[in-house]
Amino acid sequence: MKIAIVCIYPQETVARFLLSGYVLKGYLEKYSEIEGLQVDVLNFGERSKAELICEKLRSGGYDMAAYSCYIWNIEKILETVKELRKEGLPVVHVFGGPEISAKRIHTFPADSGADLYIIGEGERKLLNLVACLRDKEKGCDGELPAGVAVLRGEELIYTEEGEEDTVQNLDEIPSVYLDHVIEDRLYERQQVFLETQRGCRFKCKYCVYHKFVSGIKYYSEGRVIKELGHLIGEKHITALRFTDSIFTSDLERGKNIVRYLLELKKKKDVKLPWIYWEFDYNYVDEEFAELTAKLKNRGDILNTDELEPLDRPQLYSDMLKDYVVINSIGIESFDENALKGVGRRRVDIGRFDKFMKMMDSNNLVLKMDLIWGLPFETVETFFSGLELIVPYLKGADHVLNIHRLQILPGSELEELTDEYKIEYSREAPHTVYSNNTITREDLNYTGKLNSVLSRIVNSPLRSLFFASWESSGKGLKAFLDDVFGKISSRAETAGIPLVKEDMIYDSYWNDDIYRDIPSNFLKELLGEYS
Repeated sequence: MKIAIVCIYPQETVARFLLSGYVLKGYLEKYSEIEGLQVDVLNFGERSKAELICEKLRSGGYDMAAYSCYIWNIEKILETVKELRKEGLPVVHVFGGPEISAKRIHTFPADSGADLYIIGEGERKLLNLVACLRDKEKGCDGELPAGVAVLRGEELIYTEEGEEDTVQNLDEIPSVYLDHVIEDRLYERQQVFLETQRGCRFKCKYCVYHKFVSGIKYYSEGRVIKELGHLIGEKHITALRFTDSIFTSDLERGKNIVRYLLELKKKKDVKLPWIYWEFDYNYVDEEFAELTAKLKNRGDILNTDELEPLDRPQLYSDMLKDYVVINSIGIESFDENALKGVGRRRVDIGRFDKFMKMMDSNNLVLKMDLIWGLPFETVETFFSGLELIVPYLKGADHVLNIHRLQILPGSELEELTDEYKIEYSREAPHTVYSNNTITREDLNYTGKLNSVLSRIVNSPLRSLFFASWESSGKGLKAFLDDVFGKISSRAETAGIPLVKEDMIYDSYWNDDIYRDIPSNFLKELLGEYS
């Protein structure tokens, strides 16, 4: 039996692979009892032509194609399956991953949906499905494994999973690195992903990460230490992203991992890579901050005021140079009603302020995430939140990251879209257009102001921004209104997408806007407020 696990990664992914495909490959190869089983992981960028993916599947002679489905690749997967179906290629198509839920399955066109769907964690379910399909080949009959669904007409045939259908001891899963599941050639890109736990303390209604995991499951600390030693000490990777929802969910465990990284740093032949992890301001303390600060390549850093602004994104490659660790924190909103509506705790302003002072006193850098478009959020409450958080960027290298809300299939928020009057795209990336407290026009216009803010503060123009804002004597929204008005009226920028298009996506304000609005143009514009 020959299986292709098809992974289509986001275009900006330096690593050129997804971790999920190799986890599934490793699990199948270790535990399947099928003689002669061959599992190939096929990696493609999201801009790859469907024809290229089809050709790889045609030429491989596969019995099954299993696709890891995410918001950035589901449309390309549907296009691929539709083309292969036209040709009558005798392959079983299986969809799994975060994009797959019982409700989402009904939305796929009949000619491009899968033959079978895996809902939730996939390791044991794919293993059981492969065994089931092999038994059917031998003439045996039986029900599909729990957690595997099939659509027959309008009816979804599906038995919900039990505890025995998912991995409880994560060390049961082979390490894609220590067990050499991943091909050596992929280390050439020098970026890897590392999962040390599954699950989340929070139950945010817009997220699906916690949906199929009750509580938090951990890989053993010893295994994580071995993987880090292998990746940093032997493979000399230059970028490491922890995929955990809250790296410090077990704070002492997190500190032990940092201590091991510090031990690696002492070795002459070791240079620590870029390290990215996420945590919540409630789950760190002074000791963790002090340990993390020791990972930096040099003492106190302030890159923002030392760099010349360029007409390209600089926020990671330049502004965060030598910090080693990018600490990502999801604040999402400061509005209590919006947070309550999506199942998050309110932000304790006093505690948050103490946290920010702790980060700054240790000279640590944060990527601070906000979500625009949450139900119950208004333009006024959103900008009130920005008025709270933007001042923390002054005299620091923190990055502000504003996302437009997306309705993820299978999330609790998807079930509340009618109640919250949320209009959104049924096709990926499921972008929200309006909700119960904000119109489409206001949502789009505020997105443009977010674009302007991000373009300026996430660059070495930050100090000029604060000087100009303070000189203007205006509130933040009024100041951004004014700046956007100038951009819209100047000949050099009046025709750019930011001005001409109704809706601006996150990808635009994180990339193309740096070229559309040159730094010298912004210098002159902001200088008018002095």
